[in-house]
Amino acid sequence: MPWIQNTLPTHATGPIAVLYERMRLLSPTGRVSNFWQIYGSDPRGLETLYELYMAVWADPAPLTAAQADLVALVVSATNGCGYCVSHRGPKLVESLMDESLARAVAMDYRAANLPARERVMLDYAVALTCEPAERTQEDIERLREYGFDDPAIHKITVITAFYNMVARIANPLGVELEPGVEEWQFGTQK
Repeated sequence: MPWIQNTLPTHATGPIAVLYERMRLLSPTGRVSNFWQIYGSDPRGLETLYELYMAVWADPAPLTAAQADLVALVVSATNGCGYCVSHRGPKLVESLMDESLARAVAMDYRAANLPARERVMLDYAVALTCEPAERTQEDIERLREYGFDDPAIHKITVITAFYNMVARIANPLGVELEPGVEEWQFGTQK
């Protein structure tokens, strides 16, 4: 149970019930995740956050799906968000088609067999997560040196910010994994 009251789909009414049904239909699992259920008392907040989620994930271009998943997983691990790591890890397996590499990234992307370009992207995401006020134009120039254009840099930043926000909701409110979702091991990526 989360540490605050959530709204189960079976108890949802009004706007929350409508949103839950939309989420259920769009979800590959056909269910509303525990993370979304924590928003049961805030229909407007839920709708806004879900729209942002859909905007980020419906089309991660100009990033590849694997790059977007790498950022989400590493930011989640950096924040110690087991809920997010356990959800994003399998997505990275799908996009990389390599479970051992995805699990290595969850433990420590720096030790994983990743190309330099992806490592630089993840260095930026971790730095942005840990020390956002210390970011400078040099960080952006480094990404450009590795072939990331402005739309890609923007997308990396938005995905990083989104998963920082999700971790800052899931962790302190005690959002638990859904039954059947495998708990992934992860390391500290700081």
